[in-house]
Amino acid sequence: MITNAEIAKMLSQTADLLEIKGENPFKVRAYKNAAKLIENSSKDFDKLVKEGFDLTRLPGIGKDLSAAIKEIVTIGKFPKLEKLKEEIPQGLVDMLSIEGLGPKRIKQIYDAFHITSLDELKKYAESGEFDKLPGFGEKLIQKILKGVKQLKKAGIRFLWAEVEEFAEDLREYLKSFDGIEIVEIAGSYRRKKETVGDLDILAVAKDYPKIIEYFTKYPKIKEIQSAGLTRSTVFLENDLQVDLRAVSSESYGAALHYFTGSKSHNIEIRKIAIEKGMKVNEYGVYKDNKKIAGKSEKEVYESVGLCYMEPEIRENRGEIEACFSKSLPKLIEIKDIKGDLNIASELIDEALNLGYKYVGVSEKIKRDDILVYKMLEVDVNNFEIKEDYDFLVGITNENSTTENILKALKKIDFLRFFRDIKAKKELNIDYEKVFNEMKNKNVILEVVSRPNNLISEVLIKAAIDKGVKISIVSNAKNKKELNFIEYGINQARRGWAETGDVINTNNLF
Repeated sequence: MITNAEIAKMLSQTADLLEIKGENPFKVRAYKNAAKLIENSSKDFDKLVKEGFDLTRLPGIGKDLSAAIKEIVTIGKFPKLEKLKEEIPQGLVDMLSIEGLGPKRIKQIYDAFHITSLDELKKYAESGEFDKLPGFGEKLIQKILKGVKQLKKAGIRFLWAEVEEFAEDLREYLKSFDGIEIVEIAGSYRRKKETVGDLDILAVAKDYPKIIEYFTKYPKIKEIQSAGLTRSTVFLENDLQVDLRAVSSESYGAALHYFTGSKSHNIEIRKIAIEKGMKVNEYGVYKDNKKIAGKSEKEVYESVGLCYMEPEIRENRGEIEACFSKSLPKLIEIKDIKGDLNIASELIDEALNLGYKYVGVSEKIKRDDILVYKMLEVDVNNFEIKEDYDFLVGITNENSTTENILKALKKIDFLRFFRDIKAKKELNIDYEKVFNEMKNKNVILEVVSRPNNLISEVLIKAAIDKGVKISIVSNAKNKKELNFIEYGINQARRGWAETGDVINTNNLF
């Protein structure tokens, strides 16, 4: 069986390599759109193909793409992609991972200098040869050099929770500098993605060179890659890359929007601006070469006719359309949580101190000061109930099947999906069918907040769209882990969850 993510990755890689080759842009775009559709879909494309579903009924899937998807599902790989990899030097494929180097620019570099490796790329970037190419300014060349170095540490991504302590400590360190006005961490950290590749920090200060100098003296820095007048790049003790950019207060909002991303969201905003005869970049919003906005993100959005959108939902997954239709969600906040239905029994007093009205534990306990539910956990693949309980929680593992889950849904009250983010392991099931049945049986989706086991925000949104309620739980084994619920809240917000979608926002459950 093959997952949607694997299918989407093959189609996306095919699009990039076709673009490097200079193929028809309409064909390239078709592959990219199909990859995005599949990646964000709750439908199991492996199952659709095996059941004989006509994929051309789906938007953006034509006859050729349908055949490609069937080929991927049937043999587990895409021969067209394999052939492209043989035709295109591996070095050019590696360059796709460098910020600022899309397929078009890679083709431009190859056509001009026949560069086929990262070492050659670094050599030409340092020699000044790229100055001869249109569009290759100093900023892009620095991105290329930074990207080459990053690829030496290839593939390093950190759980959001692993980065949080470093990020917030660094934020406080910078805020303590005399003359600093604003410090904000942008990028995927601000969007609260489950994993983070690096940190982008923006700062507004009276004396930019001094804030850069102060930044590079941060005690947890292992290596300083660059330290310019308004920008510096360092690597921390844990190999996390941090970029500090000093920006003006007049451009702060535009820079925050630009560097928060996502890239796909920003592209759509720029398209809307262009249709209105405007230009949006990291310095501001311009009309007829006159700057009309840029001080705040709200100002940037409003200047192009849009409403402010929370960072967590800026993924180009319908948030712009929801803005136009005035249907953006009012996202859940941690203060909305009234109880935690998955904690160790010895933490009940700690939960009471947090103001919780009820908790869920693994044993029957009677308390007068807080409502305690017994949550009995069972394996959905095979279970036999031999004890009393208040609620039955079905637990999946990597071997769980759609069939077993559907059978379990007839008896359980909550369902927890298996996922191991670091090991890149998750269920390969028909989520749409499962969510439909969960709605029919009133089974609640348990969103476990442990950083490595967070369910994908795409699936949270798909469940909510089907009318499935969710429960955000810490799964805490000790006092510190009670705070894990913050990570579940982050993921729920990315899945567009409102208080009405979450059962433990009610005072009484």
